[in-house]
Amino acid sequence: MFNAGGTWTVSAACAAVLRQFDLGDGNLYPVKLFQHDRIAPVEGEYFCLNFGAQKTAVLTDQSPRITKPYPNHDIWQPPGAMQDKDIAVTVSALDGPDIWMDTQLRDAFFVSDALAQALRAAKVSRPFKLRKCIVV
Repeated sequence: MFNAGGTWTVSAACAAVLRQFDLGDGNLYPVKLFQHDRIAPVEGEYFCLNFGAQKTAVLTDQSPRITKPYPNHDIWQPPGAMQDKDIAVTVSALDGPDIWMDTQLRDAFFVSDALAQALRAAKVSRPFKLRKCIVV
């Protein structure tokens, strides 16, 4: 998984894992990548990951390491060096799609435990920088 021109992009191996799970309104779209010269193709098969699922599950008052970068907005940002249990979510986060973004948090997405385990088993989890959340 990497950011290609503002779009999250995954390898074919990662896409194969993601397709086994509920992406909500999200989807995977095939994309051709090119070298810096914009002519030579990058070897391999890649897919853009569209995060179509949103939930409002982050408990901002129980997630002390998240910050509010803009005082007059209700959008929070995760810590730069995220650790396990930095973010608390409601138990409702366990329902629905296996990958989603929270409406209150920018620059972060969440995956279910089942999806995290599958990504680890397929040895494609490292770029996701998975961290455990507190479920309240």
